[in-house]
Amino acid sequence: MVFVPDASHADPSAWRIAMDASEGTLSMTTSKGPRLLHELPCFHGSFYLSPPGLLAGFTLQLPLPVYPSWLQEDEAPVLFWESVDLETGHAPNEVMGNARLRLGRRETSAAVSALCTEVPVAGTGRSYLKIVLETVFPSVSLRWPAEAWQRLRPVTLKLFTEIRPADPPESRWPVPEQRDR
Repeated sequence: MVFVPDASHADPSAWRIAMDASEGTLSMTTSKGPRLLHELPCFHGSFYLSPPGLLAGFTLQLPLPVYPSWLQEDEAPVLFWESVDLETGHAPNEVMGNARLRLGRRETSAAVSALCTEVPVAGTGRSYLKIVLETVFPSVSLRWPAEAWQRLRPVTLKLFTEIRPADPPESRWPVPEQRDR
């Protein structure tokens, strides 16, 4: 699968999620193919990497672009999506497992698949991980999104992101000039 030489994947401070290269989509399956319902505005969360650089799990909070009318006032319009103990799939960069989705007090589980690929950065000797997560869940179990659950259609949740090495400390702050004594 994915291996990045000389990189400490176990150290969370060595990596950062590249939000400028991230995108989430929600689409409904129709007889004519997938129909985009929403582009998710952002996400918050964590990815868990094993020491050799394999995607082992994730916990994400996806703020919804539309507030479901059935949510109670004390419930945030946030879809929680998580999976742990992901396993290597059949293809070289594939990871598979089970995901839990929760919206308010409603919860469902569904299969999740992911592709996790190492991408070298030319001329630097460094690389980053490109991740694509996908799960298809029954919309009726969460009663969301309305366009899908009212028609009893499955929904596909996809997230594209990159995990890049954090900038070394010396590149984040200017080095003070030394003066001759």
